Amino acid sequence: MKAKKMPRWLRDTLSVVGAMSVLLIAYNLFVAKQPDWGIVPVQIALALIAVGAWSFLSYRSRAKRQLAAKQAAEAAQRRAEEQQQAAAREADHAVVRRQKNQQHRQQPK
Repeated sequence: MKAKKMPRWLRDTLSVVGAMSVLLIAYNLFVAKQPDWGIVPVQIALALIAVGAWSFLSYRSRAKRQLAAKQAAEAAQRRAEEQQQAAAREADHAVVRRQKNQQHRQQPK
């Protein structure tokens, strides 16, 4: 699978767990007196599951927030346009009213 076709949350998960795995293996090689190599694959699998779930949920919630913000911005833009149209209509009606008032004043009584 190409890296560009993978979802971003999965790429981020693999890079984080990859770095964690390197650190875990380096710790077992150089620091631990009697490392238990049997649990290393289990630890890596659990890290993949935990970090993957966290990344997936994080990216999904971020996408929802961005969609809500986009919808709110579009709604605000529509309201602003409607207010501008209403102001323009009111200005047109005001001009018509003034003209009618002037016509009524100019009529002889």
